[in-house]
Amino acid sequence: MSSFSSPFLARARLELRQMLRARTALVVASLLLVAGVAAIVDGAARVAREREVIAALDPALREEESYLRKTHAPEDDLGLVLYYLAMPVAHEPTGWTALSTGLRDVHPYSRHLRFIGLVPQLYKTDIANPLKQLSGSFDYGFVLIFLVPLFIIGVSYDVRSRDDDLGTEPLVCSQPTRLSRVLALRLALRAALVSAVALALLAFAVAWLGLPLDARAGAFALASLAYIALWFVVVFLVASLRRPSAWNAISLVGVWIAWCVLVPALVNLAIITASPAHGGVELTLAQRQEMNAGWDRPKRATLDPFFARRPEWARTPVPEDRFSWPWYYAMHEMGDAHVTRQVEDYHASLARREQWTARAALVLPPLALELVLDRMAGTDMATALAFRDSIAAYHEQLKQYVYPLVFNYEGLAAFDIDAVPRHRFGGAPRPLHLAGLAGLLGVLALLGAMIPRAIRRIDATPWLEEASASGKASSLPAAGQEPSSAPCTLLTRDEKARET
Repeated sequence: MSSFSSPFLARARLELRQMLRARTALVVASLLLVAGVAAIVDGAARVAREREVIAALDPALREEESYLRKTHAPEDDLGLVLYYLAMPVAHEPTGWTALSTGLRDVHPYSRHLRFIGLVPQLYKTDIANPLKQLSGSFDYGFVLIFLVPLFIIGVSYDVRSRDDDLGTEPLVCSQPTRLSRVLALRLALRAALVSAVALALLAFAVAWLGLPLDARAGAFALASLAYIALWFVVVFLVASLRRPSAWNAISLVGVWIAWCVLVPALVNLAIITASPAHGGVELTLAQRQEMNAGWDRPKRATLDPFFARRPEWARTPVPEDRFSWPWYYAMHEMGDAHVTRQVEDYHASLARREQWTARAALVLPPLALELVLDRMAGTDMATALAFRDSIAAYHEQLKQYVYPLVFNYEGLAAFDIDAVPRHRFGGAPRPLHLAGLAGLLGVLALLGAMIPRAIRRIDATPWLEEASASGKASSLPAAGQEPSSAPCTLLTRDEKARET
């Protein structure tokens, strides 16, 4: 054991000194660490702002109710007062939300829900800076998915070809070890550096955000390390092709562009094309047209289908020759009912897109990691749809409270703000995105199965044949013999010049 460990440790110390002497890896690792810390701090600030907005919703509701009571008499028709009142709904962020923005910068996390039609309120698009939405958010997920692979490429693209560049490959191969082991050692040192940065950022996130060290933290660490390991396997496979450094760099950057940018964009385009969905604007327009058409129809044309939906109010006397609030709220509900099928189709299309995205993640590691992070942060499409469903259910609860007051023509004095139901969205951590994690581990296993062949390709040393043909093979080990045990000396360009 000692005879093996001593040369191995000596070589490991040598490789470590050479990696640290270059300083490029340390500088880039420091920049990556700074970027990760900045993303985590910025995410924490964003979550803090969201919580401030959500915490201010209920006080704002109290102020609005107080204003309405001051500007209306107690005997005023309650239908008029409720038209202006809006109840708050919110999706509380978790600590993990700071690490991955996901769809949270596109779909509002808080709303003011009025007692009128639901569809225009639920599917309207909030006004936001389009340039910011186009560029996306700078969060820890972006650092891990996009920047870490670039760092790995930057410090590892020449892990084998640098010996060709320096002319030291014969010296490396003459040592009592296989070239594949040397490359594995070099990559292992770099992988340890990258993994240390990733784990340090996770530890900082746990401390800064107050995250619990539970199974979710373990799953986060596992997914991150699997993603890092996958990229180092790709580097090893590219290195086994025995190409120049420039070719390796271009190939690895090409893989990064394909995996992280090009293929996900094409997959997204294919999913949208295969599963078209009418957006919120179309739903809002269809609801508005149906609702506004009620102003030109006889009131029975609105009330009869409404009473068929809610027979408990069929005996309510509703005047047909003038405006009344029961008729007005019934007209809004019938506008929602008119687009019920379209809303269901829209949700089904979004659900199908989510399913196809999960299937694509089985072969796209960056997409798989993004799905894992978004699910843990509660910023994925499934959580957004669940939040919409909770708003629809809450709107029905509001109707159950409001309709008895409106259809019985109660006044403002009968209204009690504390008796109005409040929106509650669990927001509890959803199960881990198993498809995403399976995609990561599956692709890692598939590429790992190619390593034995890559090892055989690396250990095949064509320069031996060239040396034999030139009559210089006397100092080199013959095929099938053990190489000499001379110490491995890797020369820099300056040292090589001096030797010459």
